[in-house]
Amino acid sequence: MKTYQVHQDYYAEENSIIEILHLSDFVDSSKYCIANACINTGGWQSWSPSTEVFPGKKQLSLTNPFIKEWNSYLVFPQTKYKPSKNIILGQFITYLRWQDFYLVFASVGNINGILPPVQFIFNRKENTVSLEICDKGNTWKSGDITARIEIFTAQGFFDCKEKLSSIFGKEHFNSVSFLGKKPAGWESWYNHYTNINEKLILEDLQKLIQNKNIINNSFNTSKIFQIDDGWENALGDWHVCEEKFPYGFENIVEQIEESGYIPGLWIAPFIIDSRSLTAREHPEWLLRDEKGKLVPAGYNPLWGKKGSFYCLDLSRDDVIAHLLSVMDIIINKWGFRYLKLDFLYAGMLWGNYTQKTASYKIYSRALQTITSFKKTKKGKDIAYLGCGLPFELSFKTLPLSRIGCDTYEKWKNIPLRILGWNGRNEAFLNVKDTLGHALWNKTIFLNDPDVIFLRSENCRLSSNQKYLIAAVSGMFGSQLMYSDDPVASEEENEMTKLLIDYAEKYENEEFGITQLEENLYEVFTESKRYQGQINLNDDITKIIINENK
Repeated sequence: MKTYQVHQDYYAEENSIIEILHLSDFVDSSKYCIANACINTGGWQSWSPSTEVFPGKKQLSLTNPFIKEWNSYLVFPQTKYKPSKNIILGQFITYLRWQDFYLVFASVGNINGILPPVQFIFNRKENTVSLEICDKGNTWKSGDITARIEIFTAQGFFDCKEKLSSIFGKEHFNSVSFLGKKPAGWESWYNHYTNINEKLILEDLQKLIQNKNIINNSFNTSKIFQIDDGWENALGDWHVCEEKFPYGFENIVEQIEESGYIPGLWIAPFIIDSRSLTAREHPEWLLRDEKGKLVPAGYNPLWGKKGSFYCLDLSRDDVIAHLLSVMDIIINKWGFRYLKLDFLYAGMLWGNYTQKTASYKIYSRALQTITSFKKTKKGKDIAYLGCGLPFELSFKTLPLSRIGCDTYEKWKNIPLRILGWNGRNEAFLNVKDTLGHALWNKTIFLNDPDVIFLRSENCRLSSNQKYLIAAVSGMFGSQLMYSDDPVASEEENEMTKLLIDYAEKYENEEFGITQLEENLYEVFTESKRYQGQINLNDDITKIIINENK
């Protein structure tokens, strides 16, 4: 392994290109070059497309010409680079692979400390790797370390995973160890979306308790009951909507606890609707650019004026104090202790901050503040699930995190495909992201692949697709969630039985993966007992695992 420590000494008007590395410094360039390598892109946040880019193929576009607010999701903050025929962009942890031989580039500056996120720029034509850091707004002093890069080779998936594990360690997993080996649970989003209320939530809780389902039948571990988006007054007004929940949350949380579940709640602390009461009372809290315009954090037709929603200015002490107060109410008044923190990337978007500094410092302070509660006032442990989070700045604080885009009750999201949006919610793309981050599971993160689907109603996934999604989640995920109606049909019960049998059969196996083609993967176990294929092509879409004789 080689460790690079890079220094810089100036005010960064834009991101800094701090080093250009030649591939010949690490491997035999007559045998290995970037042009004939499969390149895993890693990704800078949860919804970044993560898959291998094959030789001669172009990386998926990270921008969208139709809805520009979406570009803030996938584009590495403040970069001017775009993927092209010769340029592949990757972040945090990426690798080049030639068959079973890996050359890995990992930005490790946040293992012990806080340094800017790193983007790797792979140049196929020049056979070089440039290192770009997201340091705009920072002032470096002479001798400051601006990045630490670990570069190593590995022979095969498990050798690569073992070396990553030795670099990143296991200490950051301790904060969620109370959840058990593989927590499982139910969440409201993919069945009800924002159409939730007290009556519906309590009915679903009772159904979950009283009926056979995959959570109650297959796991001897912590069980979670999560209330998702739709409970709040408005995006940024984190008060219970009295029309939907007239008696507040205390009684609901008590019933969840008494039922043997950990009460969970969704919140997106760093974004805000400009029409919210909070925004109207504190317009100075919204982040603006140098021209005085609001900084868009994204687009969602359910939120914001004309679908746009915005960033909070996290450099402000009063904003941080406000968020700390919100978390205190959620945890110590209402009693929730599994908090899904969503849309966190918004804390890294550049603006005319009240306190002049770099966004990575602003984000890190805000994240540390809102996760500072480790136990409730009753002494019960708290877990945080990260989503839409900047990977490199968050893995220590949020080891349990989403590692792919949102899933969907359809295999393909045709309208968003037509728009060319590669951060879309889609079952196919979600599975691709989970497979693309297989190396990260239990090394960098406890991967949350999002929910599995068993239901027949309001779902257009085939049986093969449902089984494949659940199998991939089992292989390369550390949490299992579902969102179906807890009263299952006979067909769903049959699928549940299949998945329970699957989980029991491979309970002690560690799976590895090699991408063979764009949508074709080989899977295998470390014990060498099992081997098979995952096929994501539309006309096949299945997983097959065979026992080696």
